[in-house]
Amino acid sequence: MVKALAVPITMLLTMAAVNARAQAVGGADSARPVAGDPGVSTMLVMDRPEFRVLRDYAEPGATRRMHSHDDATWHVFTLVTGQLLLTIEGEPPVEVTQGQVLYLKGGAKHTFKNTGTVAATIVEVFGKAPPKP
Repeated sequence: MVKALAVPITMLLTMAAVNARAQAVGGADSARPVAGDPGVSTMLVMDRPEFRVLRDYAEPGATRRMHSHDDATWHVFTLVTGQLLLTIEGEPPVEVTQGQVLYLKGGAKHTFKNTGTVAATIVEVFGKAPPKP
């Protein structure tokens, strides 16, 4: 199930950046291509024990294959630029427009396609289970 997120994601990202003093510099040219998904690239922004932040890029017409983030306990998907068709396994596709923030269950299998005419920029934040003692 896709839900709009009620808690401001900017608050979470700001706290993370202030506490960790991390910043991803550069655009799509600094990201690494996703193997098997032409026109899709990704950049690790921050990886902490509690959460991970990725910045993804998708060129017009590019599709990210069905995949999941199995270590995620929750998943916030933010479309910064562009427009996408997002499909979560077992659910109808959803049009996502610039500025939308969506909540996905941790580990949800999903795919997306850039249906727009400009590169899509996506910021994904994943919660992680606490380390086991």
